[in-house]
Amino acid sequence: MTGEDEFEGWIASMSRGDCGFTYVRFYADAPEWARYAAINRFGKGTVFLPPTEIKPKKTAA
Repeated sequence: MTGEDEFEGWIASMSRGDCGFTYVRFYADAPEWARYAAINRFGKGTVFLPPTEIKPKKTAA
């Protein structure tokens, strides 16, 4: 798993709004570094929405 895949795994939802804002909702158990990574990626127009439930566990196929 690459760093980018790991970052995107913590995002519960994301949408791009008007005026260049990016709305990001992380899972409730997302690490602090994910928030900083979002700011670095999307810039000052990043808006954090309240977190959602805990990240679902992967199940073996």
